[in-house]
Amino acid sequence: MLLESLILQAKLFLQDDMGLSISDVQTRQLQQDTLTLKEYTSMIGVGGKINVMVVISYDQEMLEKLVELFMDGESLDPSEEQEIKDSVAGEVVNTIMGLALPTFPNRGKGVTITPPIAINNSTNLVKQKSSKIISVEIQTNCGTLSIHAIGAEDIIK
Repeated sequence: MLLESLILQAKLFLQDDMGLSISDVQTRQLQQDTLTLKEYTSMIGVGGKINVMVVISYDQEMLEKLVELFMDGESLDPSEEQEIKDSVAGEVVNTIMGLALPTFPNRGKGVTITPPIAINNSTNLVKQKSSKIISVEIQTNCGTLSIHAIGAEDIIK
């Protein structure tokens, strides 16, 4: 339920708000305890009635396109480039989560969300043994965005 909502909202955001074309969506449950991240990653913790970590990872082409769209054609000051990329990555995960929240059980009441956190220079996350990782790869005409939900299997599906 949670993952389906995140996928739907991510697709709507990428297509309707960002004008990107989606060519493929693949979902899989990871069997390993380690999640391999793309070049840029942002995550949000969901707590309260649902306890899940939502991680969105972007390849370079995808994040650069999103930054370009968010900046609305303005040139990017090289001294602010990393800060702006982190900000856009966080805003995307925050937006997708905010749009998905009303579709959570009990319309999201009793659910808390942490501010987004950027993860730089990290290639892996390791989950606890009791958690599951379900991943979705959304391929667009401008790169790939991956959504990973980490938590109890009955909640993230």
